Amino acid sequence: MVSAPVKDIAPTAAAQPAVRRIVVAEELGYCWGVRRALDIIEEAADPRGRVAPIGDIIHNPQVVERLRTRGVEGAPSVAEAEARGIRRVAITAHGMGPHLARDAAAHGMELIDTTCPLVTKVQRLAQKLVRQGYYLVVYGDAYHPEVRGVLAWADTTKAVAAKKIVDLPWNARRGATGEGAISPPRKVALVSQTTKNIDELMKFAGELQAMVVPEGGEFRLCNTICEPTSERQNALKRLVEHDRVDLILAIGGKKSSNTARLAEVGNQMGVAAYHIERPEEIADTWLDGVGTVGLTAGASTPDDVIEQVVNHLTARGFTPPEGGIRPVDPNYVPAY
Repeated sequence: MVSAPVKDIAPTAAAQPAVRRIVVAEELGYCWGVRRALDIIEEAADPRGRVAPIGDIIHNPQVVERLRTRGVEGAPSVAEAEARGIRRVAITAHGMGPHLARDAAAHGMELIDTTCPLVTKVQRLAQKLVRQGYYLVVYGDAYHPEVRGVLAWADTTKAVAAKKIVDLPWNARRGATGEGAISPPRKVALVSQTTKNIDELMKFAGELQAMVVPEGGEFRLCNTICEPTSERQNALKRLVEHDRVDLILAIGGKKSSNTARLAEVGNQMGVAAYHIERPEEIADTWLDGVGTVGLTAGASTPDDVIEQVVNHLTARGFTPPEGGIRPVDPNYVPAY
């Protein structure tokens, strides 16, 4: 879990390390799916012809604030967008169920789709698994727009979102008898929200499989955690293993699931880790006695926000990372 906020107390008198530095994970910040979504919405942006994403286009408040000045302002529904006089709506990078296209058409609205293709892949897989007769379990946060969208595309009552076994509609293994015993159906398939932690997914999958496979049960695991999420988590693990990191700052919007997972990974590896949105959130007490700060950032965090954190730490005596936050490749071409 993300560490609880540290209470503001007077700084200790302990001597600070002679060398204080900042190191950064090899993979951090924007993923290609977020870049693609922003490219699409920025091309559509027009203060004279506003566009309303149904929700946040990505989970980063600084980016949402900037887009608002260009005529891109989120709305909770198509009807609300229409009430504001907006004639164009957008599906966010996290995706949404098929109802949004129907709502937009019913209101005569133009629809712009910025759904990450890796999320679309999960949506299509969910439909396929349901057609094949599986009860669908989505490992993820039931309130998250991506998870809600996957369940909406599955379009079945035989589906559930869960992060713990107790979240499931069953409480016993197949073949169990006794009063109150509810066992799973014969065929169960598991997919994941794309931004989850692979270690936690595998633990959940093992527990679910143990419930399903007795008495001829069939269990299918589909690891749909996206590559950018795994890359950022693995890069953070390498950073902790190869550098003597005393503190980890995971930078990203508070709604960002993948940023929260990065902070969890750091804490699980025994390093104090905090999920921050802005440099102002860094408590001075976090830095007491710290020689090396490790930085990582979620897949929807822009480089300038990461640089703000670097500047904040540099002003407090830390040496900035060698070569900046990432190598600059003049020949870089987006993966999409």
